[in-house]
Amino acid sequence: MRNVWWSLAVSGAFLSACSSLTGQTAGSLVLTENGVGRATIVLARDASTAARYGAAELQWHVKRISGATLPIVSDDAAVTGPRILIGESAATRASGFSTADFKSQEYMVCFLPGTLVLMGRDAATGDAGVSTNPTSVEGRFGKAYQFDGVRQLAVLPDCKLNDEVGSLEAWVWLPAATQERHGTILRLDGADPWTYHIIQRDAGTSVISYTTYDGGKGHGIKSPPVAEGWHHVLGTYDAAANRMELFVDGKSVGTSSYVRTTCSRVGLKIGAVGELGGAAQGNALRGVIDEVRISNVARPGTSVPSAPFENDTDTLHLLHFDEPTGGLVDHALDVSYAPLPGIFEDRGTLDAVYDLLERFCGVRWYAPTDIGVVCPSEATLVVTGHNIRRTPPMLFRWIAGSQLYMPGPPEKVPGRDRHVWMLRMRLGGKRLSINHSFYGYYDRFLKEHPEWFAQGYETAKPPQLCYTDPECLAQVIKDARDYFDGHAAQRGAVGGEDIFGLVPMDNSQWCQCERCQAALDPAEESNPQFNNGRASDYIFDFTNKVAQEIGRTHPGRWIGQLAYSTYAYYPHRVKLEPNISVQLCLHTRNWWCPSMEANDRKVLREWRENDPERPLYLWLYYCFPALNARSGNYRYFPGFFAHQVVRQMKLYHDAKIAGIFIENSSEC
Repeated sequence: MRNVWWSLAVSGAFLSACSSLTGQTAGSLVLTENGVGRATIVLARDASTAARYGAAELQWHVKRISGATLPIVSDDAAVTGPRILIGESAATRASGFSTADFKSQEYMVCFLPGTLVLMGRDAATGDAGVSTNPTSVEGRFGKAYQFDGVRQLAVLPDCKLNDEVGSLEAWVWLPAATQERHGTILRLDGADPWTYHIIQRDAGTSVISYTTYDGGKGHGIKSPPVAEGWHHVLGTYDAAANRMELFVDGKSVGTSSYVRTTCSRVGLKIGAVGELGGAAQGNALRGVIDEVRISNVARPGTSVPSAPFENDTDTLHLLHFDEPTGGLVDHALDVSYAPLPGIFEDRGTLDAVYDLLERFCGVRWYAPTDIGVVCPSEATLVVTGHNIRRTPPMLFRWIAGSQLYMPGPPEKVPGRDRHVWMLRMRLGGKRLSINHSFYGYYDRFLKEHPEWFAQGYETAKPPQLCYTDPECLAQVIKDARDYFDGHAAQRGAVGGEDIFGLVPMDNSQWCQCERCQAALDPAEESNPQFNNGRASDYIFDFTNKVAQEIGRTHPGRWIGQLAYSTYAYYPHRVKLEPNISVQLCLHTRNWWCPSMEANDRKVLREWRENDPERPLYLWLYYCFPALNARSGNYRYFPGFFAHQVVRQMKLYHDAKIAGIFIENSSEC
């Protein structure tokens, strides 16, 4: 079952992961009285994205609680009565508070006489990273969005693309210099099955391409190389005619067949594909985009528009990018979208707002969209409590599933609603990805270096690498160094802001050569648990050798490894290097099984007792019983274990766990 009702338990777990406060003198502030607003929200004119959205969230929730709308003013306005200062401003600086004084993810709720301060470290104001919002520059017509080719992207939520017939259209300025990776202009990714529409600049070329994927086969068109400058790009498609076509600057550059996709009601990615707030986006464009129009007809492409796109009866979405606030305005629907902070960027001010709403106002967010918001009804709203200044003890908080459904498939949660719910749950934080890392080696090296792969298997594709082969080890070390030197990750590699993963393929069919077999633990062969220690010394010795070399050349960077399956137990013969981060894979959803609970507790206990200071993260399997039911083709009763989650979260805190990833039912 792909749904989000499991959040009744998970939201409490993650909020527990964020709970530690410093109590000081109690304070209070009257926000509303008898349904009338008494307080004023104050923002800097150049407020961060997190502060602006935090002000909007506070205003919306207070109105829902009391019926009163609190005014939002800039910090140069005269204010009488109680003030709520959101984000850094002249007023907070006058009180001695600056965002530069906050650490990454740190925030504060502070009661002053007649004033409430809500602020923290925000991406736009600190050195934790630049906001992912594109830069407003002069465009083809008025203003446009400039993308840096690394972090920046824009997302139009809930794109009403007609999967049967339509057009995707934009003006784009491309530099002469080519890109190492593809540069996304427009992209939509559907689900059930995964399909897509992509208009992009192809890697290493000046070619513009339009590609669709129908869940089984891709269909694509490529233009001739284009010169530096502005280009009008139009992709059209028609399922009934089995035809798609790409026009560049008023000329058709080719056609292909088209089969219906599943891309309606998903987010339209502009300039990159990824998550807002990422340290680096996928296929990020270096260039400028102006004028985007999505239509429900296959528009003619043999003329180049000489003015901004028109909003006619066939227009589904229309973006001009001329708004000074930086938020998207859809002129076809007359809807404005306040810019959202990224999931993986600093947004301490917004977290301070959510802490206030939850802790002092009784607000809860049990599911995405308004249906999951629970607010008390209080015509008079007074917030009273102690000052808080804190950094969440778990710096990494994430769940699986690019798509959420409610109450179940095929009812998708719109992309913006999903993003807002994740912000409210305080998901994100530190970017981390430790997962199976070497599948790209098959295409890169199998033909020329078969000796780098597991020996003893009569198959075209051996199941693993040979993790004792010295030349293979040298290549892994080179890949890690290249990654930390700022080069794009190789295909199949995974990592994070300061971490590079070395996780084997997802099986336990180890190399049969003498060196590899000698590293395995024969005493563990009879262990019936999925998590055991048969290959722990083998895999962590390999991990250690890479970590030693990276420690010499890139101090402060980390090598990431899972404690998973036959290498879940703490290694006995290997003393781990200090620059290895480990993510323990635990089946805590299945603790109804006593032996599984005992084994998971053993894994957690031994790792922490043997390495008291090592950064440990968790990968928790909440995907059961859904995953079993999917593979077995049967229906199941959803598993609810809210009380167990609370007990488990205390266990994780006691073990000083640095972060959690939950593989949830939306994976299925």
